[in-house]
Amino acid sequence: MTRRRTADGGLRTNTGFLLVCAALAAACGDRRDVADLAVGVAPFEELRGTNANMLRSGGVRAFRRAAEPSPYEGLREPISAYDVVYAIPGFDGSDGSWPSEDALVSAIEATREWPSDSAAASAFARAVRTLQAELGAGPLCLEVRGPGFSLQVAQWDRGDGWVVTASFAPAVRFGGDSTLSARHSIAVRRRALTALLPQDGAANPQERPTWSSSTCDTE
Repeated sequence: MTRRRTADGGLRTNTGFLLVCAALAAACGDRRDVADLAVGVAPFEELRGTNANMLRSGGVRAFRRAAEPSPYEGLREPISAYDVVYAIPGFDGSDGSWPSEDALVSAIEATREWPSDSAAASAFARAVRTLQAELGAGPLCLEVRGPGFSLQVAQWDRGDGWVVTASFAPAVRFGGDSTLSARHSIAVRRRALTALLPQDGAANPQERPTWSSSTCDTE
């Protein structure tokens, strides 16, 4: 701390220094480490040090050198066996452009593909058990359905609007030989899926995927 001696021999504190300290303390108070939100599950430990509250496109680009633009999603990079997407709502990128540097990242989702539904379901079950043990609470279980797909989702409230989700999606077979592999994912989200998507049976003029209450089958 910087102090200056006054005319009567006393000491006067540098108020500018105190203001800086207060600002830093406030910033630290707003910090939520990604690895502490999705505690204990891969690949989020490799993102430790990332402040979820302040994460923007420019920060991803600066500190995650493997990240590239992903049209209609935001940014993405491979981490170990996972495909990690930094979601940026409203981003187009079909022309190869990068998202705006100050665009806020709304979610970080790590997805891993598996050779069979049973392998993906087992990975989902392991993730649910790990998160439940680490967070000390059971999840809210959901089923999310859209045209041609369904997701089994476990969701934990992490406070201040943040949620962590684990999901399982069985393989989807299209016409001919086209197949979308079975997969499971872990995500840190600024808003719950129950807030982002309409509940099954509710008004849905935009025909978005819907959610309904379910059970987390992790046996």
